[in-house]
Amino acid sequence: MEIIKMLPYFLVVLNFAIFIPASVLDIKYREVPLWYWYVGSKIGLVVSILAFSFYYPIKVLLIYYSISIFSVLGLLIAYLMGHMGAGDLWASIFLALSLPINPFGGFLPPILLTLLIASILELITRTVLTVKDCRNMKLNKRCLSAAPIKARELLNNKKYRWYFAQKSTKNISIDEPHETIIEESNGNLNEIVWAQPGLPYILFILISLPISLIVSTII
Repeated sequence: MEIIKMLPYFLVVLNFAIFIPASVLDIKYREVPLWYWYVGSKIGLVVSILAFSFYYPIKVLLIYYSISIFSVLGLLIAYLMGHMGAGDLWASIFLALSLPINPFGGFLPPILLTLLIASILELITRTVLTVKDCRNMKLNKRCLSAAPIKARELLNNKKYRWYFAQKSTKNISIDEPHETIIEESNGNLNEIVWAQPGLPYILFILISLPISLIVSTII
């Protein structure tokens, strides 16, 4: 019985145990194996059902699970449009299934604030990076999400390793992260390409998770 009572808190530990190594992989390769999330989601769902069914009626649990899964809809749309990788989507699904309720209190499913904060952090980081590369030209609203950079620089400068052409709908490849740049410039290395950074969104989720748990407990 005592073990079951501790399971909700174990789920928090499980999330960090999953997201920390996944963030490292996302930073290094911008990709996490999908099996990682498949296995994690199944384990998280089973444990969360066992954990929270001890405290909540099944109808209440269904509401929390439904809200959590529905919260991923925005990321699903972004994925279908090619603006987000499958790993980012599955990472959010894992969080929705494994932690539908904040064990420390509060009525909001953790994923709501987590994705909101993660998206804000990602947007701010992206804007800072792209505006910095727009400093030598007249600033326009396009600079808030992409920067005009020579294809040669994008291909040869290591700091642009994970940049991709803004117009492209292809996901970044580990083997050839600059595929979209070559496609957009048509092989002309002097061509200016509007490119945007492919940021490690899973890292932003990891950073946002403890913040959301604390904030949702307070409100």
